[in-house]
Amino acid sequence: MLDLVELLTHWHAGRSQVRLSESLGIDRKTVRKYTAPAIAAGIEPGGEPLSAEQWAELIGGWFPE
Repeated sequence: MLDLVELLTHWHAGRSQVRLSESLGIDRKTVRKYTAPAIAAGIEPGGEPLSAEQWAELIGGWFPE
């Protein structure tokens, strides 16, 4: 199962989508799917770090599954 908190934490720290897809074993389109809401919300790589709890809250709003 894909850990979205891990994916977004590494993306926010500046790892490229290509590196994320390779290290997590997922397609780049999947990385884009899950980073798109963060980008739309104005969150950019290299910004102020977010805690796992903050990411989990945001993810719950973006992907309420």
